[in-house]
Amino acid sequence: MTPPHHTGYRREIDGLRAFAVLSVVAFHAFPGAVPGGFVGVDVFFVISGFLITSHIFEKLDQGEFSFADFFQRRIRRIFPALLVVMSLSLLFGWLVLLSDEFNQLGLHVASGAAFISNFVFAAEAGYFDAAAELKPMLHLWSLAVEEQFYILWPLALWVAWKLRVGLLILTLIVFVASFVVNVAYATSHPVEAFFWPFGRFWELLSGSLLAWVTVHRAGPLASETVRKLAGGLGLVLLVVSVAVIDRTAAFPSWWALLPVLGSVLVIFGGAMAWGVAPLFTNRVAVWFGLISYPLYLWHWPVLSFLHIAEDDVPHRDARIAGVLLAILLAWLTYRLIERPIRFGTFREPARSLWLAAVMVAVGLAGVVISRSDFSDTHTARTVYLRGGLEHRIGPSSRWFEGRDDWLFLGNSYDRTVAKLRSDSPPPPDEVEEIRALFAEISETAARSGTRVALLVGPNKSSVYPEYLPPELTPADSRYFEAFARALAPVPNLTFHDPTAGFLRDKEAEGELYYRTDTHWNSKGAFLAWDGLMQALGLPVPEVAFSPGPEVRGDIIEIAGMERFPLRPGDNWLYEFRRDFELERRGIPDATVTDSFGLREVVTNSNPPSDMTVWVIGDSFASSVKPFIEASFREVHHKGHWNERLPRLADDLDAAEEKPDLIVIIRVERSF
Repeated sequence: MTPPHHTGYRREIDGLRAFAVLSVVAFHAFPGAVPGGFVGVDVFFVISGFLITSHIFEKLDQGEFSFADFFQRRIRRIFPALLVVMSLSLLFGWLVLLSDEFNQLGLHVASGAAFISNFVFAAEAGYFDAAAELKPMLHLWSLAVEEQFYILWPLALWVAWKLRVGLLILTLIVFVASFVVNVAYATSHPVEAFFWPFGRFWELLSGSLLAWVTVHRAGPLASETVRKLAGGLGLVLLVVSVAVIDRTAAFPSWWALLPVLGSVLVIFGGAMAWGVAPLFTNRVAVWFGLISYPLYLWHWPVLSFLHIAEDDVPHRDARIAGVLLAILLAWLTYRLIERPIRFGTFREPARSLWLAAVMVAVGLAGVVISRSDFSDTHTARTVYLRGGLEHRIGPSSRWFEGRDDWLFLGNSYDRTVAKLRSDSPPPPDEVEEIRALFAEISETAARSGTRVALLVGPNKSSVYPEYLPPELTPADSRYFEAFARALAPVPNLTFHDPTAGFLRDKEAEGELYYRTDTHWNSKGAFLAWDGLMQALGLPVPEVAFSPGPEVRGDIIEIAGMERFPLRPGDNWLYEFRRDFELERRGIPDATVTDSFGLREVVTNSNPPSDMTVWVIGDSFASSVKPFIEASFREVHHKGHWNERLPRLADDLDAAEEKPDLIVIIRVERSF
C-alpha cells in the first residue's frame, strides 16, 4: 500500500483565508460595493473541511486518531479568541445597550458559548425580530455550524474506519444528502436552509472529498497544466461569486456551488495555479490569512455596536474606522492571546480544560444576563455612547406605550421614531432611487397597457398622533412626503396615500387600527382599498362591518406584556353583500423567499371587475387581501415588494400574459 500523503503548510491557503475574511468584512461594511461578500463564509467552510479532515484521514491511516487530541486541538484553535470577543462584547454591552438589547446579547453569547447560535438565530428570524445590525454576535452562526460538523463528522469517520466502510463512500453519501437538503429547502424554508447545519455540511464535505484524494493519492493528482487551469478557473469563480451573488438570491441553493467549487479548485491547483501565487502567497495576503479568524470574530461586533450607537447606518468614515479597529484588535488578539495559548508550553489536557471551564462560565453569564431585569439600570438616561438615543422612546427599542393603552412601534424598526420626528430628511439619492424604480416599472407596464397602482399603508402614529406619549411630538411634515412628491408626476402610476381620509373619517368610522398591533384593521384596510379603487375609477364590492372580539396584538407578544389591558372597538368583522366563490392555486416560484411573499392565483366566480391583477405587498397587504380578491376576476399574489420590485419590470416584460393592473402595497415607514 502506498503510504498516505502528509499535508503541510501552504501559503496560498492562508491567502485564500484572507480572500474569505476580507470579502465578508467588505460586505458587512460596504454591502453595495461587494454584494456577494458573504460567500466568504462558504470559502471558510471549504478550507476548514479540507484541512481538518486531512488531519483526521492521516491519523486514521496511521492508527493514531484520538478524540481527546482532536477536541483539544479544536479548543486551542477556537476558544481563546472567541472568549475574548464574547467577554469584551458583554462588558461593552453593559455600557451601551438598553435593557432588552442587553438581554438579547446575553442570550446570543450563551448560545455562542454552546455553539448553537445558528438554531437561535433561525428561530428569531421574522417580522418583528431586531435588525441583523443590532445583533453583535450574529456572525457566530457560522462557527456553530462548523463546530456541529466537527462533533459529528470525526465520530462518523471513526465508526466507518472501525467497520472497514470506505471513507470516500461515506463522505460522498453524506455530501449528496446534505446538498439535496440544501437545494430542497433553500426556497421553501430559506431561513432554516441558511442557518441550520444539515444544508451546510456539504460545503465542508467538499473540502473533505478533496482531502481524501490528497491524502490517499499514489502520485500527482494531475498534470501541472491541469492544476494551473483548475486553480485559475477557481479564482475566476470566486471573483464572480462576490460580484454576482447578492442578498436577494436564494442561498445557499445552487448559487453556493460558485464559491465552493472555486475554493476547491484553488486548493487543488495550489500555488502554481494561474493568478494564485501573486494574489494569495504575497506577504500581505498571508498576514491577513493568519489573523483571519480573530478578524472575522471582531469585525461584526465592532460594526454592530457602531450601528447601535448611531441608531442608524454609520457614516462611511465611521465604518472605515471600524474596519481598521477590527484589524488592529484581530492582530493584537492573534499575537497576545491566540498564539501564546495555542502554541504555549502549558501542558494538555489542563490547558484545554481551563479554556472549556472559562467558556462554560461565559456561557452561564450570558444565561443570567438574558434572564435578568435591567430596566432600572439600562435606560435611555443611563447608557453611554448612544448619540441616536434621542430618537428612542420607552423601555424598548422596538415598541413604546402611548396614551389610553395604545402601543406603537419603536425606533429600531425602520427608524420609525426618527422618521416620525423628521430629525433628518431622506437622502436625495434614496428618493431618486425609489422614483426611478417606479418610473421604470410604470414605463414597462404602459407598453403592454398595464396600469400600476401604489397603495401606501400609513404608520399608525400618522393617523393617531393624539395617542402618542407626551414626550414624542411628530414633525409638521412627514418623512414620507419627500417620496410622495417624487412619485406624484410618474406617468401611468396611480398613487394613493389614505392618511388624509383616515384623519378625516376616523371619528365617524370608528378605530381603523388595532390598539396593540402595528397594522390597520379590516375596516382601515377596506377604506384604504376603496380610496385606491376610486382613484382608479374601478368598482369595489359592498361590505358590511360589525364589531369583533378583542384582539391580542403583535406588540403585546414582542413586548412580553402578558397582562396588558385589551379594549373593544378596534376590531371589525366583515361580510360581503355579493355572493361569489374563490378558487386558489399555488405558484411554484423558486425566486420568492420572503415569509410574507404570498404566492398563489385566486379566481373569483362573480367579481365586479373582469380584470387580471398582480399584487405585490408586505404585511399591510394581509388585511387588504380579501377585498382585492373580491374585486377582480383573477388575482396573482406575486410576493413581497422587497424582492419583487427590483425585478418587476423584467418580470412583466417576460410574462406571456400581461395583467391589466399591478397593485403594490407598501407601509409608509419602509420608505
